[in-house]
Amino acid sequence: MPSANKYIDQPSTVHQLSRSLESANAPALLQRDDIQGLRAIAVMAVILFHTNKNWLPGGFVGVDVFLVISGFLITSIISRQQQSGRFKFSEFYLSRLKRIVPAYVALLAIVSGVMAVLLTPDDFRFFEKSLKAAAYFNSNQYFAGFGNYFAPTAHELPLIHTWSLAVEMQFYLILPLLLVVVPARFHRLLLPSLAMALTAYVTYRLNDPGNRQEMYFSLVARIPEFLLGSCLAIFKPGDNWSPRLANILACIGLGLVMGSFCWINESLAFPGVTALVPCLGVMLMIAARRSAISSVLSTGTMVWIGALSYSLYLWHWPILSAMRYYTGQYELQLAYLLSFALLTLGLSYLSYRFIECPFRSQGTGRSTIKRIAVVGLITVPMLTLSETLNRSVIDPLPLEQTRYAPSGTICHGTIIGDCIRGDHDSQNTLLVLGDSHAAQLNVFFDVVGRANLLAARVITGSSCVTIPGFDIERLPEWAQAPCRSQIDAAAPFLQKADKIVIAAMWQYQAQSDKFLQAFDQFLASTDARSQQVLVMAQLPMFNTNMQRMNRFERLGLPVVRTRNEEWQTANSRIAQIVAQHKSARFLDLSESELFSAAPFDEGVLIYFDNHHLNEIGSTRYGEMAAPSFKDF
Repeated sequence: MPSANKYIDQPSTVHQLSRSLESANAPALLQRDDIQGLRAIAVMAVILFHTNKNWLPGGFVGVDVFLVISGFLITSIISRQQQSGRFKFSEFYLSRLKRIVPAYVALLAIVSGVMAVLLTPDDFRFFEKSLKAAAYFNSNQYFAGFGNYFAPTAHELPLIHTWSLAVEMQFYLILPLLLVVVPARFHRLLLPSLAMALTAYVTYRLNDPGNRQEMYFSLVARIPEFLLGSCLAIFKPGDNWSPRLANILACIGLGLVMGSFCWINESLAFPGVTALVPCLGVMLMIAARRSAISSVLSTGTMVWIGALSYSLYLWHWPILSAMRYYTGQYELQLAYLLSFALLTLGLSYLSYRFIECPFRSQGTGRSTIKRIAVVGLITVPMLTLSETLNRSVIDPLPLEQTRYAPSGTICHGTIIGDCIRGDHDSQNTLLVLGDSHAAQLNVFFDVVGRANLLAARVITGSSCVTIPGFDIERLPEWAQAPCRSQIDAAAPFLQKADKIVIAAMWQYQAQSDKFLQAFDQFLASTDARSQQVLVMAQLPMFNTNMQRMNRFERLGLPVVRTRNEEWQTANSRIAQIVAQHKSARFLDLSESELFSAAPFDEGVLIYFDNHHLNEIGSTRYGEMAAPSFKDF
């Protein structure tokens, strides 16, 4: 987590102002302008990565830079106070609360108000859960287990970046106990041993791809990075370095950090042993305080940015996520990028100048405790009033327009009942398999089944076409186990089914050559068993979520609806495979009159998001498609 320890107004006066605050804020943090410069590099790397991960693939490593710095500074402070006999747990924890909480709670309050207006009710429910977790610094645990197909994607989650603050606050509960309870003579053995042991454990866990999300957000995985900074504070390796050696090692350290920004990427198992590369680089740069690189890091502009780093970190991500939520795009256009830069810098400066600095300039007496308590009380109405605001700012859509089927009644990701739709008394039963594009047909098959006196057993999984051989390993971690269980659940019915229907988001599935091979093999096996298979085309898809567009329009915000044409190419590719099999045929109704004015039909919204029908759309689609199932 970025942090800053100096009061700033203009870069030219940063040193004078920072020192005046440090003297008023005992116990002071170490006065290291070069560390402020390191913070500047770290926060700029994080912001570049978050703005566009292709610009700096390893920019997320900037967080690890902050954690090493934090471990170094906090350990230095505690050790110095222990030696002078001035360390008090109460003062330490109060200083950390004073440093982090006021600006943090202000951010949560403002972001919750904005998101209450901007987010659809379904999306706000996800936000509200993350808000509650963030409010008591547990968002790392929340996002470690986060996974839902219909939740906003990661780059649209306004508080996902708070995981690092949660990790830091959790570590602050541990480090003082570790340093104070354990005698100082054992620190030189304990700290590096613990860092190595935990690194080995995390690296072992990361060998299983299913653990990577959990480990990324885990406190256990980040403790070694803090402890490396602690080791630096305990061993003080740079004190005896000559200027020449300091320059050489500082250059190596800078190379390791900058190289990590470019070399490390999201595909690697991280943190674990891979994180040692940038962490070692940071340690070398901090230790080499008499190097030329340290002098460059101590320049006014770098110190100014470093002092703002905590507020920059707090504000940049919610602004980015709000813009992406509104536009429906990950890569933002130039006008949005310029607005993002101005808003981030402006709000960060205001937060720093009027929230961080006034609190940090106070002592640790009763007045400070009262101020922090008042700030804490803000969180209660923040959590309750934002929910009320979200429901009241715009009348909610009818329920049937906000889902494609009641989630508790369909066999999507899990088996509920007999999974039968349509005519329950019919002996003629179709087996319907596929991903969420098949799940959206549950209501569809109620209509088609009643019209044709047939039943349909619908067994589906998120992002998962529930056929043998499906390449489960490419799915998000949260979707893999449900996919596997649904394929197993469908298997007993597959062998004896006379007729099978398959529907899927072909635009997504056709990107996998392994899936196309499995799909082709599946159709070959149904040919051998003389089973008729009807493969349904993907319906028109849009670049923007229709629920959101509806809300933005009613808020008076300009919206643009554009079709995504990639689904047509995917339909053609699937149709070619189907044509090679005698028992299969492809049903494409995407050009019918029902979709001529999509996402509306006769002025009624028939889409749930940008590529799923809602219940109304599924019903009308079923009415239109019912005759096509008579022959089948």
